[in-house]
Amino acid sequence: MSIGNVLKANMKLCVKLLTMSLLVSYMFQSRAWAHINIEQITGNTMGTTYTIQLRLQNNLATKKQIKALVEQELDRVNSALSVYRSDSEISILNLNDTGNPILVSERLRDVLQISKTISSQTYGALDVALGPVIEFWGFGVKARDLQNKDRGQLELARSKTGMDGFTLSSKAITKVIRGLEINASAVAKGYGVDRVAKILDGAGVLNYLVEIGGEVRTRGVGIRGRDWTVAVTRPEKLSLEIQQLINLKDMSMATSGSYVNYIESGDRQLSHIIDPTTGIPAENSLVSATVLHQQCAVADGFATAMMILSVEQSINIANEIGLSVMLIEQTNTGLKTHFSKSISPYLSIRGL
Repeated sequence: MSIGNVLKANMKLCVKLLTMSLLVSYMFQSRAWAHINIEQITGNTMGTTYTIQLRLQNNLATKKQIKALVEQELDRVNSALSVYRSDSEISILNLNDTGNPILVSERLRDVLQISKTISSQTYGALDVALGPVIEFWGFGVKARDLQNKDRGQLELARSKTGMDGFTLSSKAITKVIRGLEINASAVAKGYGVDRVAKILDGAGVLNYLVEIGGEVRTRGVGIRGRDWTVAVTRPEKLSLEIQQLINLKDMSMATSGSYVNYIESGDRQLSHIIDPTTGIPAENSLVSATVLHQQCAVADGFATAMMILSVEQSINIANEIGLSVMLIEQTNTGLKTHFSKSISPYLSIRGL
């Protein structure tokens, strides 16, 4: 099977636009930005951008000190999780095929444990051990080259994947399958948000919003003492139109979608989200999944998993475990939105 595909979306541009839409949404809280002590810290990380909105009141550190601490922590996260850094912990792990226990850092272990838990709750839909298959489709580190790829090569890549391909102890990981490669991108940005939030908590910041590439975590309140309000944009390429406003207080939110990063094969659009059961980009009617949770990494992982499951499966899981979820489905008559039972308190009355 020869597959000729071309990249159709500039992921970094789309993420930047999503970030802009989130920042625009804050303006719904007040027009008096100049009279409120809301500070902003921005930077680059994980191939995208980060933004922190915070109120500096009786903190243990200055804005400059906080940014330095944030940058240091994000560098540690990247040093542990980035497959784009040859010297990162995860890259070195992927090259190690000894079959013996390999000591891992707290950050990498956290991400692997979160991923295993979510995988068990989603029928295996979340799989961070899909490295060879991700590379096969060209959504990883190597340049995309599908012209000479065939089904046999895909099946060979699949044989080196799976969440049961490694075991995890309190301090170490042991590979069970030779050639297994971890790619934690489904959880990494959310985890980065959580680690930044921990830095802010330690610096005595009581009111903040942290965003990395569209994944968000909040604490306290924003302008005028109101809950932070963030936007879920309409699931269309480069769209800044607001689909729904979400009120967040001491909560995280992550959104995954098939409309931003994909490739074309003939008349089909193939999502960057891979179905672990087939090794093929997920194909279903769902175009966007938004999940709320106290931990952004957990929200991030569930959002990815739900892009693989059916709408019915995702809503059932959400209702069973009390997860707040909004799913947007593409139907023959247009977009249809589905909500889990527990999300109602977070929906802004200004939502569309």
